[in-house]
Amino acid sequence: MFLKCLHNAESPLWQEQIKARIAVRDVNMKFWLEYNVFTPVWWLMIITFMAVCIIWWKLVDKTRLLEIVAYGLMVALLSTIFDIAGAEMVFWGYPNMVEPLIPPLFIVDLGVLPVAYMLVYQYFTDWKKYIIAMSVTAFFFAFIGEPIAEWLNMYQITNWKHIYSFPIYIALGIFLKWIMNIIILRETKSQ
Repeated sequence: MFLKCLHNAESPLWQEQIKARIAVRDVNMKFWLEYNVFTPVWWLMIITFMAVCIIWWKLVDKTRLLEIVAYGLMVALLSTIFDIAGAEMVFWGYPNMVEPLIPPLFIVDLGVLPVAYMLVYQYFTDWKKYIIAMSVTAFFFAFIGEPIAEWLNMYQITNWKHIYSFPIYIALGIFLKWIMNIIILRETKSQ
């Protein structure tokens, strides 16, 4: 078995996978150049991303900047991983993208979602209020944001339902607040 693993790169299936990925890359690039770049939806995504970043900078508590940014980076990391996995499993796809090479909808994974979560994290420090605020945020993303993204043709569901997203959005926020609490507790004990 070990020797078989050493020769994976030589396997015909691996070579077939490489050819398929090259074909998908080429189709993505062609599709993006012909149907995405500089369209009204493309500009809307660029402007939204920039606006969210500006709003976040104006609202973020600069005295807790490192803590809030660390939380936001964890949100961005996990949402990107989930997004790539969901797109690879063909649960959803992205007919409109800002650019064809970075993971699917990076304006959400690296902008809108982390900013919303960071603001909830910043303003709702009490667990009960945090869970309520995170539930409202999850409701907004699952039942308002995702359908709007579908309507704008930025997002297309193939084997997914918005109701599936709702608990995932909540669980993501709760899990990461719990992780941040552990990190802060360990940091405080070390001082």
